[in-house]
Amino acid sequence: MIQIYDTDYNKYVDLVGTAHFTKRSLYDAYEAIESLKPKDVALELDWKRFTQLNTACLNCPRAQSCKGICEFIGATQALGNTDANIWLIDMTEHEIRHRMRRRMTPFERSRRRIPLRYYTDENPVWLWEQGFKEQVINNSKRQIENGRRYFPSVWRVLIDERNALMATRLASITSKALDVGKESNILTFVGAVHVEGIRDLLHHPLQIKDHLRTLNLSYTEPTLIRRVAIKETNTPL
Repeated sequence: MIQIYDTDYNKYVDLVGTAHFTKRSLYDAYEAIESLKPKDVALELDWKRFTQLNTACLNCPRAQSCKGICEFIGATQALGNTDANIWLIDMTEHEIRHRMRRRMTPFERSRRRIPLRYYTDENPVWLWEQGFKEQVINNSKRQIENGRRYFPSVWRVLIDERNALMATRLASITSKALDVGKESNILTFVGAVHVEGIRDLLHHPLQIKDHLRTLNLSYTEPTLIRRVAIKETNTPL
């Protein structure tokens, strides 16, 4: 049973929009962790992707000097030796693929060769690195609108359904903390295109359950990774 209260959950959730594997997003992750010092961090990942990204960095000989790591993994590293909860709030890749295949209409299947990309001469990575985030986000929105024209079912899963699930999980985490009298402040890292949709759902929480029903989504709990700080002890020689 999901407990959703009539409150603006944005009071308890700090959303940071990122562009994956960019230096600026990695810097933003480090800065947000350092300034807010959160006890709860939520990531747009599932357990499989989280494990794969962590394993790739652990086995990389350039791990200590690399500036191109995923900002999600960078955020967990920036937590350092602290007690913290890491919440993985995204839909699994398997479920994303399954839902897209199930929802795609014969008409959409016949148009699979049509590119989804919204073409522009502007390099989104270069723009993001230079600080033109709003321009990149606006271009991404146009790309999504273009994709919805040809593949509405695909984009419904990639954007709408994932937004709904992530927003519900954030609201549920917050509600459970409030139920036991804990202060809740979840620093959340998601792709920039998801921020507006998640924020809107958190602002109108009583619509969340209806939204899940409309999208035919069953709620499942987020994955929790508990980090426990290693306490240094002075052992006599």
